[in-house]
Amino acid sequence: MKKFAFAALLASTAASAQVPAPAIVVSGDAMPRIMAKAAADQAATPTPNQHEAIISAPPYTLSLERRVGKAPAALHPAHAELLIVLDGAGTLTTGGTLVNPGPPAGTNIPGSDVSGGTPQHIGKGDFILVPENTPHIIAPEGGVLQVASMLIPHAPQPAGARGGVPKLITHAADLPTMIEKAKAAVPASARFFGGDTLLSLGSIRVGLEYRSPKGIASVHKNDGELMYVITGAGNIPSGGTVTNPKDTGANIDGDDMVGAKDNLMKAGDFIFVPKGLPHKAVSDGEFVLATLHVQ
Repeated sequence: MKKFAFAALLASTAASAQVPAPAIVVSGDAMPRIMAKAAADQAATPTPNQHEAIISAPPYTLSLERRVGKAPAALHPAHAELLIVLDGAGTLTTGGTLVNPGPPAGTNIPGSDVSGGTPQHIGKGDFILVPENTPHIIAPEGGVLQVASMLIPHAPQPAGARGGVPKLITHAADLPTMIEKAKAAVPASARFFGGDTLLSLGSIRVGLEYRSPKGIASVHKNDGELMYVITGAGNIPSGGTVTNPKDTGANIDGDDMVGAKDNLMKAGDFIFVPKGLPHKAVSDGEFVLATLHVQ
């Protein structure tokens, strides 16, 4: 009897240890508070680029960057960097050579500037990927530039690897056409949403998803998922148990979920769904997401 009780205790402990963390939701309504904190911290300790955490899901952090001047240049040897411009405009220069490189600091090699890089204008609503091992620097244009950023572990793809031609920027002006294309694809989609590619770089893909009233309940066995609501509103319930589950390899898909928590989402909201957590995304109207899977 004692052996049975001990075995039951071990099984219970193991089961509880495997329970995935809950979803992390940060409403767009919270962003003014985060931005205000960044402004206050920047005023107290002047710096051209003030960071504040938006979502912390180790080893990943989605940060707000409040840029008020041409920041020191950077190069991330083993990480690509996702940038979503939340407000303002600026010039992003990538490539070339890092000027006066300093000693490595964590995931970053700092520099004073970039020489011989390619400048491009970025503005509110733009999505950008800066590849690993690429010098880059950002200078605001006409005031404050506020960007959501996240470093993504990544290695250069070997010659001949699958993944296609990299897509490193999608401008806000491109989104309406992409959204209409994704909407038109919904009726023929086996997964009940239409999609397109916002950004791609080897194994990294940021997708655009136009969600419908009927979604698939899904568990990603190996990936967490970051989602950002580009436009519209909907529900991303999370947790509970998937009904009628089917193992598809990378996912466990089902018809619905029992015991899930509703997460009512709107434009400007972020959500991170940890690996192993059931979830789906549905809406009776327009509901367009940017999605990124991370391991």
